[in-house]
Parts: sequence; C-alpha cells; structure tokens
Amino acid sequence: MLRVYLNRNREMDPCLLEYAKQKISEIYLKIHKLNKEAISTLEMLQQEKVKSAIWTNNIREIDHWFDEINLYRYINRESIVNSYDLGVNKPNMKFYYAALNILKTNPQSILFLDDREENRIGARKCGIISTEYTMEQSLQKTVEREIRRLK
Repeated sequence: MLRVYLNRNREMDPCLLEYAKQKISEIYLKIHKLNKEAISTLEMLQQEKVKSAIWTNNIREIDHWFDEINLYRYINRESIVNSYDLGVNKPNMKFYYAALNILKTNPQSILFLDDREENRIGARKCGIISTEYTMEQSLQKTVEREIRRLK
C-alpha cells in the first residue's frame, strides 16, 4: 500500500490508489499519537506568542490524523504546508519558497527543525534558520535552546 501511495504521481489504477490512501490513513491513525512533550511545547509556544507551523512530506491524509489529535487547537490549518499539495518535496528549494509564501513570512523569521540533514540544508539554502531535531531529543528543550540562541 505504501509503495502504491508513494508512486501516486505515476499513472495507475485510480481504484487501487484510492484504496491505498484509505488503508494508509487508517493505519496511520491507529499507530501514531501526539506525545505529551509535543503538547507542552506547543502550549509553551502559544504562551510565548510564537506561531507554529508544520512543513511535511507526509501523506495528504495526515490531515485526518491532525483532526483526530486536535492539533488545530495549537496550529492553524493554513500553517500546515504539505508537499503533496505543492507537488514538490523537501529538500527542493521550491518547497521552502512556497512554504514561505503560504505563511507570508521571510526566511529569517523561521526556525526549521528536521531530522533529515538534506532537508535542513535545503532550508538553509533559502536563508531559513535550521537545526536538527530527532524523536530521541527533547522537543521542548531543543525549541527553548534555539529560541534563546536566536534572541
């Protein structure tokens, strides 16, 4: 199913593609939860009046998961940038320029966290401040450290 979904831009049986989208979405909703540290970090950013956004190469159906976990109480729908909608993935510079345009902001006002080095390099090429973040790290400590560093 994942292989079918990842090749969604190629010509294929539309019924098979639709089935893959539904199954991947169902599986994703069952296995992924928003962890408590992410919630406390998003709440901290709200209190600090820092706008949060998500820039993702994830499946389009991730929006169902965002609804399910009530992510939109912390992040505006308009601040979700999905490569599926743009037709170009990170680390392509077109992705970052489109994201900046969607958020109506300049590169220097963005702190971009990503676990993939090529994505951070792509962001930096566009003038975006970028730092590494992996699930093994403390999200809140990483964000607080970077905000202090940038002030």
